[in-house]
Amino acid sequence: MLNKNNGFTFSFHFGTDDLGKYVFTFITLFIILILIYSNSFYGDWHFDDYANIVDNKYIQMKSFSWPEIKHCIYGIEHTRPSRPLSFLSFALNYKLGGMDVFGFHVFNLIIHYLSAVFLFLFVYNTLKLPRLKDQYENIAYPVALLATFFWALNPVWVTSITYVVQRMASMAGLFYIMSMYFYLKGRTSSHISGQPASAILFFILCITSGLAAVLSKENAAMLPVSILLFDLFLIQGFTKENIIKYIKISSLPVLLILIIGFIYTGGFSNALGGYEIRDFSMTQRLLTEPSVMLFYLSLLFYPAGSRLTLLYDIEVSRSLLHPWTTIPSILLILFIIGFAFYIARKRPLLSFCIIFYFLNHIIEGSIFSLELIYEHRNYLPSMLLFVPCAEFIIYAIDYLSYKKTMQFIAALAITLILFGEGDITFSRNKTVSDDLLLWLDNIDKSPKLSRPHTNAGRVYYINNEEDKAYQEYQKAMTLNNFGSEEAFAIQESNLGLLYFKKTQDDPALDYFRKSSKIIPEYSQNYIHIAKIKLRQNKIKEAKQLIGDKLNKYPDSSELLELYSFILLKDGRIFDARYFAKKSLAKNPDSLFALEIMAETCRLKDNNACAIYYWKSIQLLAPQNAYANLALIELHGKIKDTKMLNQEIRFLFYLQGSLKLNEYIQKLNRDEKLNIYVPKIENYSFIAARCDYIN
Repeated sequence: MLNKNNGFTFSFHFGTDDLGKYVFTFITLFIILILIYSNSFYGDWHFDDYANIVDNKYIQMKSFSWPEIKHCIYGIEHTRPSRPLSFLSFALNYKLGGMDVFGFHVFNLIIHYLSAVFLFLFVYNTLKLPRLKDQYENIAYPVALLATFFWALNPVWVTSITYVVQRMASMAGLFYIMSMYFYLKGRTSSHISGQPASAILFFILCITSGLAAVLSKENAAMLPVSILLFDLFLIQGFTKENIIKYIKISSLPVLLILIIGFIYTGGFSNALGGYEIRDFSMTQRLLTEPSVMLFYLSLLFYPAGSRLTLLYDIEVSRSLLHPWTTIPSILLILFIIGFAFYIARKRPLLSFCIIFYFLNHIIEGSIFSLELIYEHRNYLPSMLLFVPCAEFIIYAIDYLSYKKTMQFIAALAITLILFGEGDITFSRNKTVSDDLLLWLDNIDKSPKLSRPHTNAGRVYYINNEEDKAYQEYQKAMTLNNFGSEEAFAIQESNLGLLYFKKTQDDPALDYFRKSSKIIPEYSQNYIHIAKIKLRQNKIKEAKQLIGDKLNKYPDSSELLELYSFILLKDGRIFDARYFAKKSLAKNPDSLFALEIMAETCRLKDNNACAIYYWKSIQLLAPQNAYANLALIELHGKIKDTKMLNQEIRFLFYLQGSLKLNEYIQKLNRDEKLNIYVPKIENYSFIAARCDYIN
């Protein structure tokens, strides 16, 4: 027990050696994280999950061939490699378990667990550095343990873990802290233990991990600066001579990083562009971000469930005086950073932890035209934020050592805080795991925002609750607070889809056209405009529209599929097969392209070929009604009684209580958009065979 006799310091050791401490920490972390995230493993897809994972055919790899890997690592825009390691991890998930969301969630939790493990290793070994050893050696383990648990259990990370696509943020965080840990080990191996071979290995691991961090998400580009400041503050010492030396050393690497960033982004115009679709300017973003930073800090230290949501309604600073909090926020941030540098010599650890937080917010919190606020942006910057807190708590317990009761109360308070964090995380997961609950919760917490209504409407639309979808879409339009023109255009496209589904083509066309003027690259608008043209028998107009888009986006599977369908409707069977084959080369499991191939075979009276393709479709989609009816027609033509009877039995199952003519009418409700159009007269023989079949 801590007392006056030992000077209120930790004179005993936590465990017999480092191995015992590591084992206890890693096992305890694993068990607790499994428990608090156990209700998230079957959570729904959300928001950006659809564009980046669910609807991204490029991650649906069938093999680890270079062409498939290359398609995967180019992200969704396919102009240059984009977060290649993150997209490759999604592809690996797909390769192992398809689109089963369970595997994606498990992978995300493993990443978070490893991040916590390396965070502990980094903090624990940092506290034993020569410049810190005298002050922290006795309390290195409890400080590292407590800081790691405070960070790992924080409810703010639910949107970095349960929200699958934000694996990008957590992967960057994992490799970032790994790189810093390996750098620390390399420096201590070379300068303390005199093991140059070990040092070289650690530095190689440092560089490899650093590259992996940047290839996971661009905000990890601040890693060299973090390592430089870590070395300056905690290894060499924050002196005038060292500062000058480090400035000289860092000049060339910093210039190299800027050049690489310039090339990667395609120049300053691309890097700094995008504000034309935002409802704020670069200046307004720079004025707003200090308030956002302070709000982040409040969330991290007071992560109550009632304060957490996905999309926040943050007031944009239109000037220094509006809102009034703009100037105080800027001054407070400057004061905190200035204070950190002021105490750098006497309290280098506290100073570095503060600077680390703000430094790693620079990319996502400065000039780039990103959205203003997201919780997951704190995943990496906050990794060292709880170290000073843990230090203060341990010293407080140390100081209270003369009163056992007070120490017990302090220990109980820490336990309750950690338990509370875990409980809030578990509860938050219940909400975030369900797509509809997530958006209804977001509507409740940010009632003036449009996009939560847009996304709630999308969930209703997917579940065929069209009236509820329409109500949410209308609320979104009435509020007219989308945050960007692009989000507004997506809402217009959503309304177009709703009217398209109701076969109300005129309003649908109007919304698709208005949406396409704002986001001309959004292919869904053109695809549905072309489908409306097909409904109206304007095949040439549809062909012209999609042909033009295909010339611009030749690798788009959706455009290839639709163009082959338009050619089929135009009677150009050979050309339809050609484009369907091109689509299948990109995605062998494309049901649409397989149906085109099957129908072109049927129209050419190549029954065996048609049966092959329809059977392929049944393997991928066993309850495909069109495959079932097409096979009945084809087996009837070739008089394959056994297979015909099998398909007829399956037809009785699929049609349920509907009469055959009602069932076929239902399938032909949008006949002009059907690849295969079943005709009732082709199945008139079925009634005569019923008794025989049964």
